[in-house]
Amino acid sequence: MHEDHGGIGSVGRRPGEPERGTDEEGATSGSLVIVTVEEDGDDEFAKVIDEQLSVVTEWWRRESGPERGFVQTVLRSPEKRRDVEDFLYTSGIRETERDEALVVYITSHGCVGPSGRHFLLLPDTDLERLAATGMPTNEIVIAALDSRARDVLVIVNACEAGDIDVELRTFVRDLAGARTREGTLNVVATTAARTPVLGREFAVVLRSAYEWLREAGGITRPHLTISEFVSALEEATERLNLERNLQLAGPRTVFHSRLTIPTSTLPNPGHRPARQVVTPARAEVSATQEELDYWLDRASGRASSDDPGWYFSGRQELNRLLAEFVSGPPGVLIVTGTAASGKSAVLARTVTLSDPTFRASPRYADAVSKAPADTVPDEGSVHVAVSARNRGPLSLIEAIGSRLGCERDGEQPATDALRQWQEGLRRFFADGTEGTVTIVVDGLDEARDAAACVRDVLVPLTTFGGGPDSGRKLPIPGQGAGLRTVAAQSAPPSEAQNLRLLIGVRSSRPGTPAAVTASGLGGLLRELQAAFPTAREVRTDGEGVHTDIEAYVTALLAGADWAPDHELVARAARLVARHVERSFLDARLAAQQLRRTGGASLLEDPLWFSQLDKGTVGLFEKDLEEVANQDLRMDEVVALLRATAFGLGQGIPWAQLWPAVAETLLERRIEHADEKIGRLLASRLAGYLTHDTEDDRVVYRPAHDKLGAMLRRWPQAGSTPHQGGDLSNGSER
Repeated sequence: MHEDHGGIGSVGRRPGEPERGTDEEGATSGSLVIVTVEEDGDDEFAKVIDEQLSVVTEWWRRESGPERGFVQTVLRSPEKRRDVEDFLYTSGIRETERDEALVVYITSHGCVGPSGRHFLLLPDTDLERLAATGMPTNEIVIAALDSRARDVLVIVNACEAGDIDVELRTFVRDLAGARTREGTLNVVATTAARTPVLGREFAVVLRSAYEWLREAGGITRPHLTISEFVSALEEATERLNLERNLQLAGPRTVFHSRLTIPTSTLPNPGHRPARQVVTPARAEVSATQEELDYWLDRASGRASSDDPGWYFSGRQELNRLLAEFVSGPPGVLIVTGTAASGKSAVLARTVTLSDPTFRASPRYADAVSKAPADTVPDEGSVHVAVSARNRGPLSLIEAIGSRLGCERDGEQPATDALRQWQEGLRRFFADGTEGTVTIVVDGLDEARDAAACVRDVLVPLTTFGGGPDSGRKLPIPGQGAGLRTVAAQSAPPSEAQNLRLLIGVRSSRPGTPAAVTASGLGGLLRELQAAFPTAREVRTDGEGVHTDIEAYVTALLAGADWAPDHELVARAARLVARHVERSFLDARLAAQQLRRTGGASLLEDPLWFSQLDKGTVGLFEKDLEEVANQDLRMDEVVALLRATAFGLGQGIPWAQLWPAVAETLLERRIEHADEKIGRLLASRLAGYLTHDTEDDRVVYRPAHDKLGAMLRRWPQAGSTPHQGGDLSNGSER
């Protein structure tokens, strides 16, 4: 859901800096040079060439706007060697400018002479006089590699193209050293020794790789590395071999420099420029563009053009308390509640509305101005917001410190990175900050070692500012229902006088059996209370939550076909709120099912309410039973969904890994797994998943930790296992 999770970015590039040869949106300025040699009178081969060029020109296309995309230069059907040599001069290959990307695509019949030299075969080539009448392939390759262009890619699709490597290894010694150190120079051959040119097959492989990278590849960068490109071609070749019972070896890199560096010669078909909603320092906990657009869309809950949507206007008391805290005196505020009770949502709203980039966007201006004024935090009042999910102490403190703009203390032992960050943050606060800094940490219960994160990160943060009266109880601005001050039980740490710390953590409701158990074991909430005795605490699952859920469901149903029947909508919202306990997640899933079915029929169905009473499990079972129109096997759907619940980090990437994990869980191969994942993501079951970005890849995981826990245990007592068989018309067969 949220980007920038501290993953490793592209080597040699500062965070936020566009890749070489690109503008801020990822557009490339470059040249595409195409050399095709056709046989006289061979109309079929000409059609094959056209199919190849169709994919090539789509991949390396000219974009709208000045100097955007690739300018195409084509030499088609040269008759003799002189035609190609003249083209090398007139096309300007050797003079391509440094800041342009150069891509050369060669497709032709070819052969290897007795000397081991590779030649392109032209119409007037005499096989007895190859040196005089054939075109030495590497002359074209070297003309490109020795151009001024920093990034060069040459693709040779010719008979026996793999044999160009022997001679090429000698020629590249003449390149200036800076060419291979500073640029990305890559040559790809599509065929091996004694192998004919790939005609229609390579068009299919290239098209398949292009489509695979658009969806399953999941790479978020504007450009690919040569290793990613060749890997996609290999995947496509393997699929073609399986489908047509072939044994094609597949393309390979015969020369490369800097295999893992993104190159401007390889536009990424899967790149989707994302509109920046908030600044990177707040992105992990803020609302996403998709979430915001969801609530600004009338069909998704916006009652009228004057209503900013439930996201901005709902849960007013909670949102008011958070807005007051982030704009008030220093202190610690703990936001807690049961699973799916909306902790992250209220934190995300506060973080998002405080962000200057968000506030400056005309798209969201009405939503900000029409939200209740006392629920809108001051602009810039939240400085850093991070998620503790799957983070240990070092990763968490690094995320906070780097976003604050401080550096590790190099005077500390290099082997103790945690201490370096602690001392770096100590200096940051000791040097004086302008005003009070607000740090938001969400999902503390999902950290890898939550107790260590409290001890080694959060407690030190609150001591760095110091102050003689750090042990006092801080006043609660606008104290209201649901917010309380935790009574001091021992001398508190020296809490910073220039820091507000806002922590989101899951806990059981007081008075429940789970809460009693957690208390006996020293649950995480109690550890926080002990660590911060003067902290204030607000619960998202208090008695007023049913009213909030009712309003939430009403908003979700506003775009339904039957929404004009206000009495029916009110009844539906009231009944759902009664049956889902305190779970906004279950309320959302129930509202989605009501919208799809017309509402009235489900409200009269006792079976649906019995499923609703089972919570997330029951709602999930119903949606599983209704995927028949997707023509997916039930057991495969369950395996694919379960696979996302076992991913480490921020989720599981689609390419290769997602199908492999699902097949392991299912204990058999899933035919056409990528296609089935695509259909799953287009179905109603996509609502059980969310996506994120990690290490330049789109990753997928359950939309809530509660869903993840359910999927990891599936099947469970009281649920339908759904093992084997297809689902058709709502039943297994």
